[in-house]
Amino acid sequence: MIKMFSNKIIILYLTLLIPLPGSVLATNFLEDEDVIWEAGKNVFIKYAEQDKSNFGKNDHPVVLQVEEISKALGFLKIPEKNRAASDKEQKSVFTVEQIDILSKNLAKGLAKARPNQDINFALEKSFSKFFGLRSDRLFVAGRAFYKDEKLNIIIGDYDRTAEVGFEAAYDPTHMGIVAYHFDHGRRTKSSKGFKKPIIAVQGIENKQLKKTRRTDWIVIDLKLVSEASDLRARIHKTEEQARKRKELKELLGSEEASPSHPAAAVPATATRSFEERLTTLNQLRDKGLISDEEYAMKRKQILEDL
Repeated sequence: MIKMFSNKIIILYLTLLIPLPGSVLATNFLEDEDVIWEAGKNVFIKYAEQDKSNFGKNDHPVVLQVEEISKALGFLKIPEKNRAASDKEQKSVFTVEQIDILSKNLAKGLAKARPNQDINFALEKSFSKFFGLRSDRLFVAGRAFYKDEKLNIIIGDYDRTAEVGFEAAYDPTHMGIVAYHFDHGRRTKSSKGFKKPIIAVQGIENKQLKKTRRTDWIVIDLKLVSEASDLRARIHKTEEQARKRKELKELLGSEEASPSHPAAAVPATATRSFEERLTTLNQLRDKGLISDEEYAMKRKQILEDL
């Protein structure tokens, strides 16, 4: 009886190793030397041969900064509805977690890649449906390489839904032996899974091939994107400082929040309590939005108003 049961188990697993259309069952359980990073059969970053060599060999190996790659990936956004989308209608191509994984491992992989190698990736994300009662898994797959001083990313599968039924049938114990055939994109043919153009940002553009602009092929000048990112950060900080200083003036009733302009007395109509005003003042100092001299002067004014 036990022997018959064992034979059935062996037959079952031999059956599971038969490739099927659309997906394939992994037959190699040993470590893959081409793997740069892996979190499962369908979540990985690996070396791969160039899909076509008629575009010339890649400029590999190349040393790139993780921070610059991360900034660039964070700027990759597509419109939810139309080309002229507002910030609220834009969708990030990669999640924060995917950006962290991809930026670190692209930098690691490209530093050792050969000229005739690309880096293929497949990453996963989860999203809730039916008011959080159900969670689905989506995949994004593509290839990356460095050419002509720019990082190139071609996206194949995008927001590809997990084949839950197939996995349940052929991997009921969740051993992770089911591996998908991903479309990692091609140099010679546009991908069907990624059709919306990237939102225009300095240093990021869709690849122009003859008269066709490839929405699935993204070309990134990392230096320009990093400069644009730093500029945006400075502008945001300046705007935040201006907003906080305005709040400080309204809070304290002064004409200028500066030691060179003595502050006026707080109006009798001030609605904020003594504690609230001190708390706000402390927050402004802790964030570096006012100097120690400004803090001391304004604190003295608040105390004198008691």
